[in-house]
Amino acid sequence: MKIEKLEIRNFGKMQNRTLEFSDGIQLISGENESGKSTVHTFIRSMLFGMTRGRGRAAKNDVYSRYEPWENPAYYAGEMVLESGGKRFRLTRNFGRQNANAKLVCLTDGEVLSVEDGDLSMLLGGVSEIVYDNTASIGQLKGRTEEGLADELRNYMANYQGSSDGELDVAAALDLLKQKRKRLEQEQKKTLAGLEKRKEELETKISVFTEECRQSEENLQQAKEQMKRDIYQKDVPIERVRKMKKESRKSRKWGAACVALAGFLLFLCILQFFHIDSLLTRTGLGLAIAALLYLAYSLFRHRKTEVEQVVTEPEEQAIRRQQWNVDRLKQELGQKQTVLSNLQSEYEELCISMTEKDHLQEELDALSMAGETIQSLSVQMQSRIGDRLKQQMSKTLSSLTNGRYLQVNMDENLRIGLHTADEYVPLEQVSRGTIEQAYFALRMAAMDVLCGEEELPVILDESFAFYDENRLKETLKWLAENRTQVLLFTCQKREEEALSEMGIPYRKIVL
Repeated sequence: MKIEKLEIRNFGKMQNRTLEFSDGIQLISGENESGKSTVHTFIRSMLFGMTRGRGRAAKNDVYSRYEPWENPAYYAGEMVLESGGKRFRLTRNFGRQNANAKLVCLTDGEVLSVEDGDLSMLLGGVSEIVYDNTASIGQLKGRTEEGLADELRNYMANYQGSSDGELDVAAALDLLKQKRKRLEQEQKKTLAGLEKRKEELETKISVFTEECRQSEENLQQAKEQMKRDIYQKDVPIERVRKMKKESRKSRKWGAACVALAGFLLFLCILQFFHIDSLLTRTGLGLAIAALLYLAYSLFRHRKTEVEQVVTEPEEQAIRRQQWNVDRLKQELGQKQTVLSNLQSEYEELCISMTEKDHLQEELDALSMAGETIQSLSVQMQSRIGDRLKQQMSKTLSSLTNGRYLQVNMDENLRIGLHTADEYVPLEQVSRGTIEQAYFALRMAAMDVLCGEEELPVILDESFAFYDENRLKETLKWLAENRTQVLLFTCQKREEEALSEMGIPYRKIVL
């Protein structure tokens, strides 16, 4: 990305000021209080926006410091930039009441959306923190800030061998953590429900076990009572019923036999006495019938064995007792069935509580995913960390004419330097070398983090601690390795060094 033009409509002390830039080094010169920092801040605000703070902090925030001195309600500007071979115009209004941003492609006329991330895409996805710690170096801010270490660690973890690196590992791990927390809460709730159901089943099983025991006792007592009542004459109820049936059958056959015997007797008497008179025959028949009826009546009313054993009232009592036994058997069977079902459900519940359920499988999968991401992140951090150290070492070696050949750096960006003969902790070298080391770190981090879209390097009085040789080597490196450099200065030594080395530059006086 390159900045072609700035239109500062009303920003800080500057109104209606136009600045045009080209490739290479742009030397922006001006005395103190001439507006160099204002232009620097304007560029940053155009690229990333600017919001007003709240409360007491709002008095000293960037918004308040650069609020226009005249007509503060009109707080706006415009930038023309080039990215990906196309030209774009970015317009912003920073006012409190009507803040907005517009982005238009000048090449094809397409209207883009800053809110939807189109500007971020033009910047290669570079965040404000990355910008402040790589391409943009403010006054006396050569050292990187704390946020760069986090951004580098995250980028190293996200890097998958391509240039996108859009996956935020920290966010991914946090998402996994939140999902795991939700699943654990759901699992806890489910287990609590299962435990409650288990307790309910245990209570019901206990109740029905006691009821079955009581029903068995009642059934046994009823059977024993019926046995005492029925078998008091040592005659089983089955035998009593059989005897009654046989008694009824015997009486029926007895009546039939008496009738047949009477008829035969009547025929024999007629034949024997040769009785022909109808009246005599009728009288004889009636007499024989009367005698047979009298004999049958005596036979019918004779006490039978079964009538001696069980009377009719006693049989009804036996039937009631048998019905009661049958009822108790049925009730016991029903309760035993319910108890069996409860026990089966209880066993299945216990098995399900000991087996791994789908929630636990998901939790295990989330744990595995988190461990895998962290493992891959460590591997990528090592790989990209090596690349960062190699690039920083190469840059620092160039800046120091080969004095420092290699750089050591831990995950918190604590730096150590290697000469040809020894290792030197960064805090033990001169202030100028420290500034060079951090400059090399910024440029190396810029190569790693801003590889998709190179940003202009903006240097605002950044070489205060550089001697002449350091300054020349740094300017030479910038001219050879960066497409566009905006160098703000209030001194003449940068211009003299550029002229002495024959490095082309464009001078803009504020």
